[in-house]
Amino acid sequence: MKKIFPAVFFLLGAAACADRSLDRDIVKVFERHSYREYAPQKITELLRSRGAAGLKLLDRHAEVVASRKELGELPSGGHISSGLLAAEDGGGVYAAKVFRGSPAEAAGLRDGDRILEIDGVKAVPAALSERLRGRAFKFKAERRTLKGPVVMIADVKREKFSFPAVFGLYAPGSRTAFVKIGMFYQGSGSSVASGLETLSRLGAKKVIFDLRDCAGGAPDEAAGLLAAFAPKAGPVLEIKSRHKGYSRLIEAPGRGRFAGLKAAVLVNSGTAMTGEVFAAALRELSGAVVIGGLTKGEVSLTRTFRLGRSRKGLTLTVARLFPPSGADLEENGLEPGLKIALSPGREAELKAAWASSGETVLLADPVYKKALEALTK
Repeated sequence: MKKIFPAVFFLLGAAACADRSLDRDIVKVFERHSYREYAPQKITELLRSRGAAGLKLLDRHAEVVASRKELGELPSGGHISSGLLAAEDGGGVYAAKVFRGSPAEAAGLRDGDRILEIDGVKAVPAALSERLRGRAFKFKAERRTLKGPVVMIADVKREKFSFPAVFGLYAPGSRTAFVKIGMFYQGSGSSVASGLETLSRLGAKKVIFDLRDCAGGAPDEAAGLLAAFAPKAGPVLEIKSRHKGYSRLIEAPGRGRFAGLKAAVLVNSGTAMTGEVFAAALRELSGAVVIGGLTKGEVSLTRTFRLGRSRKGLTLTVARLFPPSGADLEENGLEPGLKIALSPGREAELKAAWASSGETVLLADPVYKKALEALTK
C-alpha cells in the first residue's frame, strides 16, 4: 500500500496542475476576447467554486467544449413536396411560387398560373388543402398570355423536395412582395435585393419579410439589405465589443432604392441573432410594422478559442448586434408592434407546415394574412 500512495498523490497533483493551467488559459481568453470586462480574480474564484459551469454567471453563452466547435452544414432537404406554394386571390387559388427544379415545375406549372381544378374538383382553398396530401394529383390550370388565357393539364407528383432557405414571390392582387429568409447566408442580401428589383418592376409597392425561425447568419448580408431601405445616409446595423477588432458600424451611403416600399416583418420566438436585429432595424429605418410574437433575445456573436495545448476550447460572447437605436435585444427580444397570439398547438402546426415545405401553408397562415391587412391601412 505504501508504494501506491505516492503514485496516487502524483496523479492528483498532476490533475490539479492541469486544472490550474486550464483556469489560467480561460482567464486569458476572457481578458483578450470577452464582450464584457471581468476582473481576473472573479473568474478564477468562480472556476474554483463552481467549475466551468460557473462561467455562465458571467456570460450565458460561455462553455468549455471538448474540441473547437466548427460551423456545421445546413441540414439537407428531405421533405415530400411538389415545390408549389399556393395562395388565395378572390376566393380562388393560384400558384404564387413554383420553385426551380421542383416536381411542379417539371409538370409545366409556372408562377401566377390559376389553379382551376385538382383531380376534377373545383380548386377552392379548402379543397386544395384536403387533396394535396397524396403523392400524385392532376391540376387543371389557366395561364394568361398575350394571346389570351391558355388552359392546361399538369400531372404533378410529390417527391423529395424542400423550399429554399431564401425565396420571394409576388401577390399581384395586393401588389405585395413576400420574402422568406431562413438564414442570411453569403450572397443572400444581394439575391433578395435583386429579386425585389424584379418584383418592383412587376408592380410591388409593399413587401412582407418573413423572418419567423430565422436562425441568423451573416450581419453584412442583413446590413446590405437594410441599406436598400434606408431613408438617408446613416447607421443601419452595429457590431459592438470592447475590443476594436470585433467592433464595426455599418452605414448606408444614402437613400436606398427601396426606401419607398411599405414593409412588414413577421417574427416569432425562433427569430434570432441577425434576424431579430434586422427586424428591429427595419422598423427604425422605414417604419416597418413588426408582426407576430416576441423574438428569441439572442444577439450575441460567439467564438470558440482553443485553451492552451489541450483539446478543449472555450466558447464565449465576443460582440453583440445592435439596430441603429442601440437597443439591446439580448435576453429582452423584440416586441412586435402587432402581436399575434397563437395557441402552442397552432404555432407548432404552422411551423411544421413551413418546415415540411407544405404547399398550402400560405392559405392557412394567419400571421401572413394579418400582414396583408396591416399593409393595406
